[in-house]
Amino acid sequence: MSIKFDFHCHSDYSDGALEPERLIDYALDREITHLALTDHDSVSGLAEAHKYITENALPIRLINGLEISALTEYGEVHIVGLGIDYQCERLNQALKIQQEKRWERASLIDEKLCKAGISGVLDKCQQDVKQVITRSHIAGVMVKLGYVSDRQQAFKKYIGKQGRIKISKDWVVLDKAISLIHQAGGVAVLAHPTRYPLSNRKLAFLIQDFAQSGGDALELSYPSLNADKISWLKIQLENNQLLASSGSDFHYPDLKWTDLGRFPHIDSNIPHVVEKLIQA
Repeated sequence: MSIKFDFHCHSDYSDGALEPERLIDYALDREITHLALTDHDSVSGLAEAHKYITENALPIRLINGLEISALTEYGEVHIVGLGIDYQCERLNQALKIQQEKRWERASLIDEKLCKAGISGVLDKCQQDVKQVITRSHIAGVMVKLGYVSDRQQAFKKYIGKQGRIKISKDWVVLDKAISLIHQAGGVAVLAHPTRYPLSNRKLAFLIQDFAQSGGDALELSYPSLNADKISWLKIQLENNQLLASSGSDFHYPDLKWTDLGRFPHIDSNIPHVVEKLIQA
């Protein structure tokens, strides 16, 4: 059987557009055989997806995953966990705290938006958000309420790194995020490393810290990467004895720059998490 996989995607339990069942259908339409559902700070969509696959005898294997927001001296990073036990008590306790902190942050953002003349955002988010709130949800509501023309404007003017509203982050630290994934029996992956606003020098230090903290793998293939960036990341991978991982970071259908199962090809001789996950 030929294998087609994607080890990074999101459902509507975090900031994806599709329900877990519809995400599975979407993956099948794209002939994906192995899919990791990796919602932000949530594992709630996994049971639904497994039930849907089992009840309908669907030809796809679901890899249990998540994406944890973590803090480092270089700023916020995202750690994907693959092959986890999503019923692990310690993991779920930590995720509950992360989810609560997300809503606390949303409330603080809403207070500052109100002072800027933008009201009703948190109330609408509480109606619309299924579980885990993100800045993407806030931006989407700002568009719906007519305060900005699109999400990009919401981030650029208000809630992005260069926006008017600054709220400190209070996520778990890097080694705690990795430890939680390991306690749940999973593989810890540093997600989309070139998307962090870091110089190559600082990014190399971040990858080194990740590896020294027990991290297992580095996303080496994801949308927007060119050949030069992949080559640079491959050097970091080898220097730190990490496995490679690949994923689309899929959120919405019909985006021009990405889709489920679409990411750059990497050489088959590079040690990859797929070997661990498919054999498990």
